[in-house]
Amino acid sequence: MQSFMRKVIVSVVAVLAGFAGVAQALNVDEKSGSVYLANEYVHDRVVKLPYRVAADAKCGQWWQLMHDLGWSHKDIVKGDRIIFRESRCDTTQINPKDPTTIGKHKGSFGLYQINLFWISKTTAYPKGFLQTKLERNLVPTDLLTPEINLAAALEIIKHNRAGGGCGWSAWRAC
Repeated sequence: MQSFMRKVIVSVVAVLAGFAGVAQALNVDEKSGSVYLANEYVHDRVVKLPYRVAADAKCGQWWQLMHDLGWSHKDIVKGDRIIFRESRCDTTQINPKDPTTIGKHKGSFGLYQINLFWISKTTAYPKGFLQTKLERNLVPTDLLTPEINLAAALEIIKHNRAGGGCGWSAWRAC
């Protein structure tokens, strides 16, 4: 019987020591609330995976940003072809042949070759269509910034769809 009791006591002590070890291994940073296990960080955020780019993409370097800005997969795929046709994936492209002029700037700008018409002040949009939709002031050269150009293109697509179009009328791509 003593042997049995000795085994029980040793087992209880081992279990308690194990719990103490686990409790000691778990550390919580009071300031950030982060949990550390055995001095290694336990991620408390979802890891964001990169957006998968199709093997036949022409301008795949812009797919992740388009996705992050809220583009649907279907529109990213179609938009890829249009970006390639319009600018060959080059953010610095300007086509001065388009007629709209704002100050000394004329034409269409950036990846989607956004025409300056879209930032011109009109009766319907006294601040300009894109300024209203993107809730920011814009000058023509802002359209050379990829984030602005891609967000602007998405707003133009939404506007066209709201009017019953396919979304891509500005690029004659319906």
